[in-house]
Amino acid sequence: MVAFALVFVGAIAACEGGSATPEPARTPSPATQAPQTTLSLAPATPSATPVDADDESGASLAPGASFSPGPTGLPIGSAAPGSTADRLPGEPDPVLTPGALNPAVTQATIGSTVCVSGWTATIRPPSSYTTGLKIEQMAEYGYTDTSTSDYEEDHLISLELGGAPTDPRNLWPEPYTASLPDGRPTGAHTKDGFETRLKNEVCAGSISLATAQSEIGDDWVHAYYGIALAPVTATAGPSVTSGVSAGPSASPVASMSVKISSLPASVKHGANATLIAVTSPGATCTASVTYASGTVSAAAGLKPVRTAASSGKVTWTWKVGTSTKPGTSTATVSCALGDGSGSASKTFRVT
Repeated sequence: MVAFALVFVGAIAACEGGSATPEPARTPSPATQAPQTTLSLAPATPSATPVDADDESGASLAPGASFSPGPTGLPIGSAAPGSTADRLPGEPDPVLTPGALNPAVTQATIGSTVCVSGWTATIRPPSSYTTGLKIEQMAEYGYTDTSTSDYEEDHLISLELGGAPTDPRNLWPEPYTASLPDGRPTGAHTKDGFETRLKNEVCAGSISLATAQSEIGDDWVHAYYGIALAPVTATAGPSVTSGVSAGPSASPVASMSVKISSLPASVKHGANATLIAVTSPGATCTASVTYASGTVSAAAGLKPVRTAASSGKVTWTWKVGTSTKPGTSTATVSCALGDGSGSASKTFRVT
């Protein structure tokens, strides 16, 4: 009877965490560990994949209070991948992904936006938005590898360089694994490091925000490795006789190539539009837009004189006014370098 009582008391002590050594807690394996999120009763959808990598060290992936859902019904181009002859592995299709800018980020506001640690976390879209967009865009790009985990839904113009957070034109399914024929990597992680380097240079005052945005655009691999874009062959227009004969001492002005590589086919009232041109690296360029009414746009985004990046690219983003007359409009880019000059024009519609 005494022995039974001692055994019973010992069992109680073990259950109450007495002198008996408790069984070590087991940590669930990653495959079985319960997620720390609220159970959703929505219909099953493809599993979420990681959103694009942090735009700055230590940034949180959680969306901030200022996040707003992305635009709906915004058309994405249907051009086939590889539509740009000079496109390198790791670079997006400029028709499908032309890029878009965040109007809150300008050269004057970098001290209160992108150069503030953690700022990008306040505008980063959640994976609930980017995962669905990734699946749609993977189909648009025609990828044969359909595993979403092999791609980062990346901002072309990164948030830390003033890219639009939710605009589908600035988001694309970027392969994690890509390389040049000689083996140099051009995948998502390489681009992430380039973005951080450019952001540090912008915040140190070494380069302008506009230059960094140009470097990290559609031709970012060219810029990262210092690969020149293929020369653009200018098409000569019909000759025009002015009736004034130049004297023998007149020096002809050398022509240089200018090509508008990206411009939306149509832009809605009150929306932002981005114009991208390619010319000789170091050239100074201006842009102008003439609307269907004959009015030349006075938008602030078209006023800066841009210097072509090492890739030869120059970019402007402006807002189409709500009172702009619908119809066919014309964008023109004019560039000069040394004794050479050139220009290019392209039409688009205001709807």
